Amino acid sequence: MKWPMVKFGSVCKLQNGRAFKPEEWSTSGTPIIRIQNLNDDTKSFNYCDFEVEDRFHVNSGDLLFSWSGTPGTSFGAFFWNRGKGFLNQHIFRVDIDENEVSKNYLRYAINSKLNLIIDQAHGGVGLKHITKGKLEAIEIPLPPLEEQKRIAAILDKADAIRRKRQQAIDLADEFLRSVFLNMFGDPVTNPKGWEVVELNQLIVSNDKLNYGVVQPGEHDEDGVPLVRSGDLSGRTPDKSTIRRVSASVDLKHKKSRLVGNEILIACVGSIGKVGWVSEEMKGWNIARAVTRIPLKSSVNREYIYRYLQSPVVQGYFERETRAVAQPTLNVGLIGKTPIALPSSDLQDEFLSRYSAIESYKNKQLRHLDEESTLFSALSQKAFSGEL
Repeated sequence: MKWPMVKFGSVCKLQNGRAFKPEEWSTSGTPIIRIQNLNDDTKSFNYCDFEVEDRFHVNSGDLLFSWSGTPGTSFGAFFWNRGKGFLNQHIFRVDIDENEVSKNYLRYAINSKLNLIIDQAHGGVGLKHITKGKLEAIEIPLPPLEEQKRIAAILDKADAIRRKRQQAIDLADEFLRSVFLNMFGDPVTNPKGWEVVELNQLIVSNDKLNYGVVQPGEHDEDGVPLVRSGDLSGRTPDKSTIRRVSASVDLKHKKSRLVGNEILIACVGSIGKVGWVSEEMKGWNIARAVTRIPLKSSVNREYIYRYLQSPVVQGYFERETRAVAQPTLNVGLIGKTPIALPSSDLQDEFLSRYSAIESYKNKQLRHLDEESTLFSALSQKAFSGEL
C-alpha cells in the first residue's frame, strides 16, 4: 500500500538550540548538548552553570535533529537518553503529538531522507547546513499510527543488529587504546620516559606542514586530483570519483602538492582523520580542510601514521580543539603533537599488534556495511508500503 506523503514540518515543531558563547561554558552544571554528543557517547561535554529558558531544555526520550555539520557523520535524527541537558545551536528538538505520530517512526522516516536533505544543504569545506524551511518541506510517508509503530518495531530489530556490530568495533578501538597505553603510556605525561618530540621535529628540513587549496573552483575532468577530508584512508582514493582542480589552480598551490613522503590529517570537519599518501598520489594536491605532513626519510612513516590514528592521540586532538565553537585543527597545534619514539623494535611490535587489531576491526566493518545495506533495503520497503 502506498502511504500519503506529508511535509515533515506539518507533523512536528522544530525548536532550535541556544547559541552558547565560549565564555558561558563551565566545568560543572547542566550539560550543553552539542552535535558531537549526539552520535558519540564518549565525547566530553561543555557545561552551563546558570538556568536558561525552558524552550532550550532537553530530557531523556526527546527526539533531536542535527541540521549542521559534516555529511555522513553529523546530520540526522537521534534520541536523547542521557538526562537533562541544554540544547546547543545547530540542533533542533523535534516536538510532536504522540497521539498522531510515533516519535520512533518519525526518526526512521526523516533519516531515510538524509541524502535528499544533504543535497539541499549549503556550505563548504566539508560543513553543510540545512535551513529550517527546507527541512520542514521534506516529504515523508505517513501511514496510520498503529502501522507506524509496527514499521518502527521491525526497523528497531534490524537496527539492533547494526548497533551490536558497532559495539564490537568500539571494543576493538578501546583494546587498541589499552595496547597503546601499555606499550608507550600517555605521550603528554610520558610515564615510561621515552624520547618524546614534537611532530614538527620529524618534518623534512626544507619543507613544512601546510594546508591545501582554498578555492578549488569548478571540477576539471582533466585536472589534478584533489584529496579532501572525506578521501582520507589507508589506500589510494578512487580516481574515477575524486574531485579535480585545473592546472592553474594547482600551480597556485604547488607547496601543497604531494611528493610521496607525507601523512595527511583532516583539520576541518572529520578532525583528526588520518590518510596515507601512496606512490600513485604523487603530484596530487590537497584541499584546505587537509594538512600535509612531510616526514624525514629516517622516520618510520607507518609508525607515525598508526600513532596519529591511535585513540590516545585522537583524544589529544579532541581536548585541544574543544574550547572553540567550531573545532579546527590548525597547523601549529598539529605540529606540537607529542610523538613518543621508542626503539625501532618496539615500533615494529606496535605495528604488528595494530595490524592484528585492525584486521579484526575491518572484518567487523565489512559485516556492518552488509548489515547497513540490508537495513537500507528494509527501510525502503517500509516507507514504500511494501513491508
